[in-house]
Amino acid sequence: MKLIHYTIGKLSWVLLLTMAFWTVFFYFQILNEVRDETDDSLKNYKKTIIKQALRDSTLLNSHIDILTRYYIHEIPEERGKHYEERFITTEAFNEYEMDEEPVRVLYTSFRTDNGRYYELTILTSTLEEDDMLESILWSIIYLYIAMLICILIVTQLVFRKCLRPLYNLIHWLNFYTLGKKNMPLQNKTKVNEFKQLNRTISDMAMRNEKVFNQQKQFIENASHELQTPLAICSNKLELLSENPCCTEEFLNEIGEIHQTIGRIIKLNKSLLLLSRIENRQYGDEKEVNFNLLVHRISEDCKMIYEYKELTIEIREEGLFSFRINEMLSHILITNLLKNAMIHSPIGGKIQIYLQEKEIIFSNTSTGTPLNPEKIFQRFYHAGDKKTESTGLGLAIVKSIADTYALQINYFYTDKHNFSLKI
Repeated sequence: MKLIHYTIGKLSWVLLLTMAFWTVFFYFQILNEVRDETDDSLKNYKKTIIKQALRDSTLLNSHIDILTRYYIHEIPEERGKHYEERFITTEAFNEYEMDEEPVRVLYTSFRTDNGRYYELTILTSTLEEDDMLESILWSIIYLYIAMLICILIVTQLVFRKCLRPLYNLIHWLNFYTLGKKNMPLQNKTKVNEFKQLNRTISDMAMRNEKVFNQQKQFIENASHELQTPLAICSNKLELLSENPCCTEEFLNEIGEIHQTIGRIIKLNKSLLLLSRIENRQYGDEKEVNFNLLVHRISEDCKMIYEYKELTIEIREEGLFSFRINEMLSHILITNLLKNAMIHSPIGGKIQIYLQEKEIIFSNTSTGTPLNPEKIFQRFYHAGDKKTESTGLGLAIVKSIADTYALQINYFYTDKHNFSLKI
């Protein structure tokens, strides 16, 4: 979710709650104000009626008109002395409209000069609360929608302008690649926080670039410094084995040492390769046709492992094509295929299923299922540990897959299966 949409969502909820509270408060305020005005008019009307009734006793009778009506009737003296004035809201039948209508009623009493007590009931038409509530509600809804649209538009315009430095920084980071020539960060802004963020990101990029170059230099030095003495040791062992003075036992020892050095060379190359992959030193990418790649690599591997008399079956159900570094794609498929060949019994069968979004490598099982949580860890070996395996082949596969957001999974049926998904 984008920051601007997240902010608008939060503002909408706050505004909705605020408007709901304000609507209820506004409604009761209006209703209370209307009642106060009505009550004031009833009090003024009461004073006028009582004043006229005291002046002329012939007016001590009821009166009815369209908007206001009043009723006067005599009450006992005891009740009149303790009479409490009150207001109520109720409904009364309007004979002009032939329907019930809301009215505000004032009940009061007064005493004439001759000591008699009368109850005065004054009724006046008032606003219909349901109609008023509906009118206010729709007004608030229209106001809320108008305000929400205005907020959305204003927020879009203001946020896009205010957050432009942030978007420029994100755009620059998306195209920033370690080890390549990158454009300098040019992100002018008047906001201090953005200025500090620009400086922090620039400094971090420079530190990462420096560390990357140091690691790259170390890897290149390590590759050169380790491979050279190992190659010299291997060559000297070969020369030593050609010495006619060597006994058979001595030759066997030389052979074991030569084999160990060979494993160290392979191990060193694999670790250096892992380091290069994780440091993203393979930047060039192209669209690779994995169907053709699988056919080509399988033919090469057949020759290497010809002594195992393996059968390789390739089923193409779709074209698996992906944008990746060409060398890494070759390493990826080679390691998966070699893993299947090394861990297949003599005369076993390897099946490769090529689909549009997935490649599955299956090989004949030689024992129990492998541990799916450890199979891609470095130096992990199954129970049938092979001397020619360094334990890094599947770790390299996992590293390449993670670099290009591919999914590599292991599952067991009656065979070992490795699935590579886009």
